[in-house]
Amino acid sequence: MTKTNTIGHTPSLYFLRHPAWWAVVNLLITLYGILFKGWSLQPIVYIFWLEVIFSVVAALLRVAGALDDRPFWELFGQRLVFLFFGSIMGIAFILLTVTFTIKVFDGGFHTESFAGIQNQVFLLAANYLAALLVNYFLNGRFRHAHPASALMATFVYLLILLCFLMVITMHLLPKFPQLDQAMWVGLTVVMVKFGVDMLFSSLKSMMSVSH
Repeated sequence: MTKTNTIGHTPSLYFLRHPAWWAVVNLLITLYGILFKGWSLQPIVYIFWLEVIFSVVAALLRVAGALDDRPFWELFGQRLVFLFFGSIMGIAFILLTVTFTIKVFDGGFHTESFAGIQNQVFLLAANYLAALLVNYFLNGRFRHAHPASALMATFVYLLILLCFLMVITMHLLPKFPQLDQAMWVGLTVVMVKFGVDMLFSSLKSMMSVSH
């Protein structure tokens, strides 16, 4: 008889459904662009902007589907309030992200370095959608989630991510002007994003097991 884990899936299938795969796939998509498409700093930052937008959209979809163990229409009004609040806060986080990184576009867009980026954008969007479906709707988490917790988890994630980026790119790196700033800013964006993604993916995994 096949051994199952606490949420009723075989160990191999649970491994494939682990939220960390979302973070790993995001990293691989970006690294592919850097290593094989010759992305400079601008495409990396552009992809980072899109990931923040995808995160906000995914959070709003989680709010729209959160049931908190109640009938759908019972929390309809609350969901509308949180969707409105989340949209405003989401726009604010997107604007903060652009503010912290906009300097890389001071000389205009280097369009030649964006070649083939459409495929990576499509893969990223598909990865966010797959993570939302697998780790929220298909595993039933939406049935127990409250709209507020579904929203605030993403905003805490974005706040931590932006704080790390602000400290490193605006305070730490300027102290070392001898470094290749473009290269180090690019590596900072990629690795800090991956580190925070892995942290929150691990937290999601523990929450899934607890339920």
